[in-house]
Amino acid sequence: MKKITYFFLIYNFLGFAQSLPINFDESTDPAYYFTCFDCNFSLTSDPEDAANKVGQLTSYNYAEFGSAQTIDLDQYVDLSDNNNNTITFRIKPLNGTGSGKHMLKFSGGSTPFGVEVRFTTTGTNWQTITANFGSGFRNYRNLIIFPDFQSFKTDVYLIDDIQGATNIAPRPKPTEDAPIPSIPAERVKGIYGETYTNIEYKYNFSESFKEIDIEKKGNKALEIDLGYYGAGFKNTDASEETYVHFNYWTNDATKFALRINSENPSTNDKQYKLGVGGNEQIIKNTWTSVYIPLSYFSSRGVNLKDLFQYNFVDAGGVGTIFIDNIFFTSQNNLNVNNINTSNFEVYPNPTNSNWNITTNNQIISSVKLYNLVGKKIMTLSPNSNAATIDSNNLKPGLYFAKITLLSGSVDSIKLLKN
Repeated sequence: MKKITYFFLIYNFLGFAQSLPINFDESTDPAYYFTCFDCNFSLTSDPEDAANKVGQLTSYNYAEFGSAQTIDLDQYVDLSDNNNNTITFRIKPLNGTGSGKHMLKFSGGSTPFGVEVRFTTTGTNWQTITANFGSGFRNYRNLIIFPDFQSFKTDVYLIDDIQGATNIAPRPKPTEDAPIPSIPAERVKGIYGETYTNIEYKYNFSESFKEIDIEKKGNKALEIDLGYYGAGFKNTDASEETYVHFNYWTNDATKFALRINSENPSTNDKQYKLGVGGNEQIIKNTWTSVYIPLSYFSSRGVNLKDLFQYNFVDAGGVGTIFIDNIFFTSQNNLNVNNINTSNFEVYPNPTNSNWNITTNNQIISSVKLYNLVGKKIMTLSPNSNAATIDSNNLKPGLYFAKITLLSGSVDSIKLLKN
């Protein structure tokens, strides 16, 4: 199990940007090309052509999952075109320890668990490998070579001229950090983020994730390619808290879900889903704050007194999500989990300009507009049965309006600016 855990952790290394084709003549720094886990990568000269620089990859007989990985190709590899999704490269075994069984894999993309092709080598001559990835795939940012995959062998391989498929621009990412939470620290048990003291971290596991510092200010966020991401923390009693909170940003996720797991009893399938058919819809291209009542999980058998792990999973969707500010809390700054629109109508929503609010002959005494961190940014006092919120000076994203009627009724609604 320890080896498998480390195998997952490889995807969190940092590296240099590059794109296919890779022919090892752009840099003299081996780390520019590959980062190794339970293997060794270096640059050397082709023994048959001293002027040609090639990569040298060494496998070890103790490493079941030894691998060399490019990190964050600056042009993603597009495998969606079934007529152009073949990768070729040259490889030369130096020691000739017999038939070698290897694997080429792409991860960090829009297919859970990535995609892979197994291949073999024989003898000690240069040989060309043709890896056809078939149909139904999309685009990926990481290329990984596993020498002697699950073979527990030691050998040395030269590699060169990795090419094929089509390069495309990376998917969009947020340009700003997630909003800084404003809930007092005494009302929070932090899990992930820089704002609060976090519960003791234990481990993580993922098919493909990394931490990024968007604005280079030390405020890190998780970048997760669906499939899944999970992390364990010290067993925690959250029974006095009311919500679990997180911020997310996505450009392309279709569905994803959060799991909160307890150890006693064991629970690992209780999901709060976002996206089509889920508990709430996904809002794209803006940081969105989510407060989930912990009762949602406890009513499904999760023991809030013995929580130890959380997971973000694909829930049948694909895409990439960015996550920050995960915590338990007794306070919900947005206070919109029980939205009531029976007293009024809001249109259009989403909007490109204004939101119009009308009631059934009830007087609106005030409308207060809040951003995602609970900061009030506008107050209206219409004293009428209709009101208009001008959004022309607002950034695209999610907002919340608290609408107070003369009768004393207070209702809340989510508003989306395109």
